[in-house]
Amino acid sequence: MTWGIRAAILAAACAVLGGTSAGCGSGAVIYAEAEARTELERLSGLLRETAGLPEGFSARPRDGWKPPFRPADRDCRRVLNEVGGASQRRARSVRASATYHGDGLGELAGVSLTTYPGQGAEARFDDLAEALEGCPAVTDPERGADTSLAASGLDLAEIGDGTEARRLRGRLNGYPYEMNVVFVRSGQTLISLVHAAVADADAGRTERLARFFADRVTG
Repeated sequence: MTWGIRAAILAAACAVLGGTSAGCGSGAVIYAEAEARTELERLSGLLRETAGLPEGFSARPRDGWKPPFRPADRDCRRVLNEVGGASQRRARSVRASATYHGDGLGELAGVSLTTYPGQGAEARFDDLAEALEGCPAVTDPERGADTSLAASGLDLAEIGDGTEARRLRGRLNGYPYEMNVVFVRSGQTLISLVHAAVADADAGRTERLARFFADRVTG
Protein backbone atom coordinates (compact mmCIF):
# COMPACT_ATOMS: atom_id res chain seq x y z
CA MET A 1 0.00 0.00 0.00
CA THR A 2 1.29 3.45 -0.88
CA TRP A 3 0.78 4.80 2.64
CA GLY A 4 3.20 2.20 3.95
CA ILE A 5 1.28 0.27 6.56
CA ARG A 6 3.51 -1.42 9.11
CA ALA A 7 1.57 -3.53 11.55
CA ALA A 8 2.14 -6.17 14.19
CA ILE A 9 -1.01 -7.97 15.34
CA LEU A 10 -1.21 -10.58 18.09
CA ALA A 11 -4.41 -12.60 18.71
CA ALA A 12 -5.77 -13.00 22.21
CA ALA A 13 -3.79 -16.15 22.96
CA CYS A 14 -4.08 -15.71 26.70
CA ALA A 15 -7.85 -16.01 26.54
CA VAL A 16 -7.58 -19.17 24.47
CA LEU A 17 -4.90 -20.75 26.66
CA GLY A 18 -6.44 -19.73 29.96
CA GLY A 19 -3.57 -17.39 30.81
CA THR A 20 -0.91 -20.10 30.88
CA SER A 21 1.28 -19.01 27.97
CA ALA A 22 4.39 -16.86 28.28
CA GLY A 23 3.55 -13.23 29.01
CA CYS A 24 -0.04 -13.91 30.07
CA GLY A 25 0.75 -13.35 33.74
CA SER A 26 1.79 -9.72 33.15
CA GLY A 27 -1.75 -8.39 33.46
CA ALA A 28 -1.49 -6.72 30.03
CA VAL A 29 -4.50 -6.90 27.72
CA ILE A 30 -3.67 -8.21 24.26
CA TYR A 31 -5.62 -7.01 21.23
CA ALA A 32 -7.91 -9.61 19.73
CA GLU A 33 -7.42 -9.99 16.00
CA ALA A 34 -10.68 -8.26 15.05
CA GLU A 35 -9.97 -5.33 17.39
CA ALA A 36 -6.45 -4.99 16.03
CA ARG A 37 -7.72 -4.97 12.45
CA THR A 38 -10.21 -2.23 13.26
CA GLU A 39 -7.53 -0.15 14.98
CA LEU A 40 -5.13 -0.64 12.07
CA GLU A 41 -7.78 0.63 9.66
CA ARG A 42 -8.33 3.67 11.89
CA LEU A 43 -4.62 4.53 12.11
CA SER A 44 -4.08 3.99 8.40
CA GLY A 45 -7.03 6.25 7.65
CA LEU A 46 -5.58 8.99 9.83
CA LEU A 47 -2.35 8.89 7.82
CA ARG A 48 -4.27 9.15 4.53
CA GLU A 49 -6.36 12.13 5.67
CA THR A 50 -3.95 14.88 4.61
CA ALA A 51 -6.32 17.87 4.52
CA GLY A 52 -4.63 20.50 6.67
CA LEU A 53 -1.17 18.92 6.41
CA PRO A 54 1.44 21.69 6.93
CA GLU A 55 2.11 23.59 3.72
CA GLY A 56 4.85 22.22 1.50
CA PHE A 57 4.31 18.52 2.25
CA SER A 58 2.94 16.12 -0.32
CA ALA A 59 -0.64 14.95 0.16
CA ARG A 60 0.37 11.57 -1.32
CA PRO A 61 1.91 9.56 1.54
CA ARG A 62 4.45 6.90 0.68
CA ASP A 63 5.93 3.91 2.48
CA GLY A 64 7.07 4.32 6.06
CA TRP A 65 10.48 5.91 6.69
CA LYS A 66 13.57 3.75 7.23
CA PRO A 67 16.79 4.88 8.95
CA PRO A 68 19.51 5.59 6.35
CA PHE A 69 22.06 3.61 8.40
CA ARG A 70 22.44 1.59 11.61
CA PRO A 71 23.70 3.83 14.43
CA ALA A 72 26.59 2.58 16.55
CA ASP A 73 25.06 3.67 19.85
CA ARG A 74 22.39 1.38 21.33
CA ASP A 75 20.09 4.17 22.54
CA CYS A 76 20.32 5.92 19.19
CA ARG A 77 19.37 2.67 17.46
CA ARG A 78 16.34 2.35 19.74
CA VAL A 79 15.23 5.86 18.80
CA LEU A 80 15.61 5.53 15.03
CA ASN A 81 14.23 1.98 15.01
CA GLU A 82 11.07 3.19 16.71
CA VAL A 83 10.52 5.93 14.14
CA GLY A 84 11.49 3.58 11.32
CA GLY A 85 9.27 0.70 12.35
CA ALA A 86 12.04 -1.76 13.26
CA SER A 87 11.30 -1.74 16.99
CA GLN A 88 11.26 -5.18 18.61
CA ARG A 89 8.71 -4.23 21.29
CA ARG A 90 5.48 -4.26 19.31
CA ALA A 91 3.93 -7.64 20.09
CA ARG A 92 0.97 -6.04 21.88
CA SER A 93 0.59 -3.02 19.63
CA VAL A 94 -0.99 -1.96 16.35
CA ARG A 95 1.06 0.27 14.07
CA ALA A 96 0.72 2.20 10.80
CA SER A 97 3.43 4.30 9.11
CA ALA A 98 3.84 6.72 6.20
CA THR A 99 6.32 9.20 4.72
CA TYR A 100 5.45 12.67 3.38
CA HIS A 101 7.94 14.42 1.12
CA GLY A 102 8.43 18.14 1.57
CA ASP A 103 9.40 20.90 -0.85
CA GLY A 104 12.76 21.60 0.83
CA LEU A 105 16.00 20.03 -0.38
CA GLY A 106 15.86 16.37 0.65
CA GLU A 107 12.99 17.17 3.04
CA LEU A 108 10.70 14.44 4.34
CA ALA A 109 8.57 13.60 7.34
CA GLY A 110 8.33 10.00 8.50
CA VAL A 111 5.38 9.32 10.82
CA SER A 112 4.32 6.22 12.74
CA LEU A 113 1.19 5.85 14.86
CA THR A 114 1.26 2.99 17.37
CA THR A 115 -1.60 2.13 19.69
CA TYR A 116 -0.99 0.09 22.84
CA PRO A 117 -3.53 -1.51 25.19
CA GLY A 118 -3.62 -0.50 28.83
CA GLN A 119 -0.70 1.69 29.94
CA GLY A 120 1.58 0.46 27.16
CA ALA A 121 1.87 3.80 25.37
CA GLU A 122 2.90 5.60 28.54
CA ALA A 123 5.54 2.98 29.36
CA ARG A 124 6.90 3.01 25.82
CA PHE A 125 7.00 6.81 25.79
CA ASP A 126 9.04 6.79 28.99
CA ASP A 127 11.46 4.23 27.51
CA LEU A 128 11.99 6.35 24.41
CA ALA A 129 12.45 9.55 26.42
CA GLU A 130 15.24 7.77 28.28
CA ALA A 131 16.77 6.59 25.00
CA LEU A 132 16.69 10.11 23.58
CA GLU A 133 18.47 11.40 26.65
CA GLY A 134 21.10 8.67 26.31
CA CYS A 135 21.83 9.31 22.61
CA PRO A 136 24.80 11.73 22.35
CA ALA A 137 25.45 11.33 18.62
CA VAL A 138 24.15 9.22 15.75
CA THR A 139 27.15 7.73 13.97
CA ASP A 140 27.77 5.07 11.36
CA PRO A 141 30.94 3.08 12.16
CA GLU A 142 31.23 1.99 8.53
CA ARG A 143 31.31 5.55 7.13
CA GLY A 144 33.25 7.42 9.81
CA ALA A 145 33.09 11.21 9.86
CA ASP A 146 31.11 11.28 6.59
CA THR A 147 28.04 10.17 8.56
CA SER A 148 27.79 11.60 12.06
CA LEU A 149 25.02 13.69 13.60
CA ALA A 150 25.40 15.23 17.05
CA ALA A 151 22.34 15.37 19.30
CA SER A 152 21.13 18.57 20.96
CA GLY A 153 17.96 19.91 22.51
CA LEU A 154 14.88 20.76 20.45
CA ASP A 155 12.37 22.98 22.22
CA LEU A 156 8.81 22.32 21.15
CA ALA A 157 5.55 23.32 22.78
CA GLU A 158 3.89 20.57 24.81
CA ILE A 159 1.67 18.45 22.58
CA GLY A 160 -0.78 15.76 23.65
CA ASP A 161 -0.09 14.01 26.96
CA GLY A 162 3.69 14.30 26.64
CA THR A 163 6.34 15.44 24.16
CA GLU A 164 10.02 14.53 23.83
CA ALA A 165 12.23 15.82 21.02
CA ARG A 166 15.88 16.01 19.94
CA ARG A 167 17.76 17.60 17.06
CA LEU A 168 20.37 15.49 15.22
CA ARG A 169 22.66 17.65 13.09
CA GLY A 170 25.84 16.88 11.20
CA ARG A 171 26.69 15.07 7.98
CA LEU A 172 25.06 12.20 6.11
CA ASN A 173 27.23 10.61 3.41
CA GLY A 174 29.31 13.78 3.47
CA TYR A 175 26.40 16.21 3.03
CA PRO A 176 25.13 18.58 5.76
CA TYR A 177 21.98 17.03 7.21
CA GLU A 178 19.54 17.43 10.06
CA MET A 179 16.91 15.17 11.59
CA ASN A 180 14.40 16.31 14.20
CA VAL A 181 13.03 13.34 16.14
CA VAL A 182 9.82 13.73 18.14
CA PHE A 183 7.74 11.37 20.27
CA VAL A 184 4.26 12.42 21.37
CA ARG A 185 1.91 10.39 23.55
CA SER A 186 -1.78 10.96 23.01
CA GLY A 187 -3.81 8.64 25.21
CA GLN A 188 -3.03 5.07 24.18
CA THR A 189 -1.32 6.11 20.94
CA LEU A 190 2.36 6.95 20.48
CA ILE A 191 3.23 9.30 17.61
CA SER A 192 6.78 8.88 16.32
CA LEU A 193 8.03 11.56 13.93
CA VAL A 194 11.26 12.29 12.08
CA HIS A 195 11.51 15.53 10.10
CA ALA A 196 14.68 15.50 8.00
CA ALA A 197 16.30 17.68 5.35
CA VAL A 198 19.62 18.53 3.77
CA ALA A 199 21.31 21.28 5.81
CA ASP A 200 18.40 22.29 8.09
CA ALA A 201 15.03 20.91 9.19
CA ASP A 202 12.91 23.84 10.35
CA ALA A 203 11.82 23.34 13.98
CA GLY A 204 8.61 25.29 13.41
CA ARG A 205 7.57 22.90 10.66
CA THR A 206 8.52 19.99 12.91
CA GLU A 207 6.20 21.27 15.63
CA ARG A 208 3.35 21.87 13.19
CA LEU A 209 3.71 18.33 11.86
CA ALA A 210 3.65 16.84 15.36
CA ARG A 211 0.59 18.87 16.33
CA PHE A 212 -1.19 18.00 13.10
CA PHE A 213 -0.93 14.26 13.75
CA ALA A 214 -1.67 14.59 17.47
CA ASP A 215 -4.88 16.46 16.57
CA ARG A 216 -5.75 13.70 14.11
CA VAL A 217 -5.31 11.03 16.78
CA THR A 218 -7.53 12.84 19.28
CA GLY A 219 -10.18 13.40 16.64
